[in-house]
Amino acid sequence: IGERQKVLVTEESFDAQYFVAHNKFYEQVLVPKQPEFTGKMIEVDVYESGKHFLKGRPVDHSKPLTASIAAPLLKGQVSGLTQETPNGQCHGAIPTGCFSVDRERLKTIGLGLAVAAAMLALLLEKLYY
Repeated sequence: IGERQKVLVTEESFDAQYFVAHNKFYEQVLVPKQPEFTGKMIEVDVYESGKHFLKGRPVDHSKPLTASIAAPLLKGQVSGLTQETPNGQCHGAIPTGCFSVDRERLKTIGLGLAVAAAMLALLLEKLYY
């Protein structure tokens, strides 16, 4: 109690009253449930402790820091999908460039490969049986 710690806010508590954060020792620190804390590193003053948790009060003059290079995803948003922004830049799992997949062409290629595999199987059956 009385320590100032940097913690990473990771999830909602089981009772949904707090956010759960972890300090560098991976101890659970409960912090106020403020949406801007999600996925951020914040500085807290520990004011209470229990058997399996600490409670922290955010320091007034510090602001939440993003702990990663990329912005955290919104709840329910799927990672790994490439998205095109209005200005033409792409963001997603592949940082080296932007690409798009023509679904119809992909279906045609898949169908062609399936037909070729079936023909090869028939040919090998005729040759060896």
